[in-house]
Amino acid sequence: MNPKTKVALILSLISPFFAEVLSGSTPPLEVLTEPLSFPFLWAYYGAGVLLIREVWVRWGRNYIRLMLLGFIYGIVEEGLVIKSWFNPDWPDLDVFSIYGRVWGVNAVWAVWLTIFHSLMSIAMPIMVVDALYPEFSGERLLGRRGLIIASASFLISGVVFFTFLVPYRPPGVQYSLTIVITALLLFLARRVRREAIFKLGLPRGHPFVYGFLVSFTLFLIFTAFPHSSAPPIVPAILGLLVALHFYSIPAHLDERGRYALALGFLAFWFVPYDIILELNGVMGEAFLGVATFALLAWRLKKINGSEPKV
Repeated sequence: MNPKTKVALILSLISPFFAEVLSGSTPPLEVLTEPLSFPFLWAYYGAGVLLIREVWVRWGRNYIRLMLLGFIYGIVEEGLVIKSWFNPDWPDLDVFSIYGRVWGVNAVWAVWLTIFHSLMSIAMPIMVVDALYPEFSGERLLGRRGLIIASASFLISGVVFFTFLVPYRPPGVQYSLTIVITALLLFLARRVRREAIFKLGLPRGHPFVYGFLVSFTLFLIFTAFPHSSAPPIVPAILGLLVALHFYSIPAHLDERGRYALALGFLAFWFVPYDIILELNGVMGEAFLGVATFALLAWRLKKINGSEPKV
């Protein structure tokens, strides 16, 4: 197998594994009992992360650009394809069906899932694979044929999810504005020149610690605030600011530091979060999460790098 093809396949599998299986959205038992679930997720997530990475490499490996491209992916998936932005009966909403629902839009949910997908579906898989295969980190992984296959996979699986996942018709005006927002973000991603929004640098300590704290903070923001009396705008703004600061950090780190940053972010989801899911009846989640984290942490020792530049 061509080495680039191998790396592309690994990246395409990691995205749905991180964002769906290890987040508890598609538990391990569901993957086993519904054999078509993961292949469809792979077709969509895998193609999506490959296409985003190709655009990112072509336009320049700027991490603020990666954030914006990740936001676009999150908007397309949750807003345009599965329509959870608008559907008040979406099964995962819980308190978000009430908290922050404005003008027919689950607004706080929309912000949270946009941030989540940008990080877990796009940025983390890319940062992990780039660190594990540094010889390809600045290169495109797909040729013309690969781009055609990935694009077809993304479009076909997207149509299937849009049509059959939940029979819900989104409001026309809000849906159209979501398309406009997506186009504006794409324009901004193409034009962005700044490598970092914040110049505060990395707080003292290991990038791993910072990554873990960011992950936990985002979880806390979008778990605690919706059950409080705080206005919905508060968690939305706080979440975006935390994400912006996180994406300002990788530019100041070497490859090993970026990998440690990503590993720290993933650590919260793969260890304490997955253990909690297991204790709440999601069978197999803790084993997969802890085993995946242990494997990724073991690989950290094999990555060379210098001290952080901040």
